[in-house]
Amino acid sequence: MRRTAKSDSATVLSENLAKAVNDKSRHIKIRGKQAIVPLKFDEDGNPATLDKLIFKRLSLNDLRFLNAWRSAHWDISKAIQDSGISPEKAERLVKKLACFREEDAKVKALCEIPTPDWIKSKHVENIYSRSLKDTQQKSLAELAKIEGAYKQTAPTNQLNVFNITLTPEEEAKYKPVFDAIAETSHVA
Repeated sequence: MRRTAKSDSATVLSENLAKAVNDKSRHIKIRGKQAIVPLKFDEDGNPATLDKLIFKRLSLNDLRFLNAWRSAHWDISKAIQDSGISPEKAERLVKKLACFREEDAKVKALCEIPTPDWIKSKHVENIYSRSLKDTQQKSLAELAKIEGAYKQTAPTNQLNVFNITLTPEEEAKYKPVFDAIAETSHVA
């Protein structure tokens, strides 16, 4: 069976649309003029698992608008302008495709790793609200740990005599002092 240039360009176009939504956790299957898109979360916000897969069936036009909407950073008016569809049809598509916007926001929020500064700010915010409750006391303890209030710091003026390198003349000069220190610490 021979492919025509028209079917080849349609295949390339649908593959490009799929690439816009595919990532490491999702791979779209294109079946004719339909795209089967696995969702990452269900309606309750629980992640999809191998036991509970969730799919959404989209047309290639739906996928094209989703690509334009995502490229426009979820700006509907810019997506309408880029895709060239009517505002009425865009309103219907926005309702149908809103789960992808929510999904992206949730994935982004889950991927942000709290930094020590962020944790500190949350604990300080918790402490300064009204009166100290159990959670606020825990926050204060966590903040103290982060700030190092519980760390034992060694005095900086101590000198480790085992790390000193001395010349033979200096050794002879300081030997009586070190011997006296050793005897007094041995007696105590």
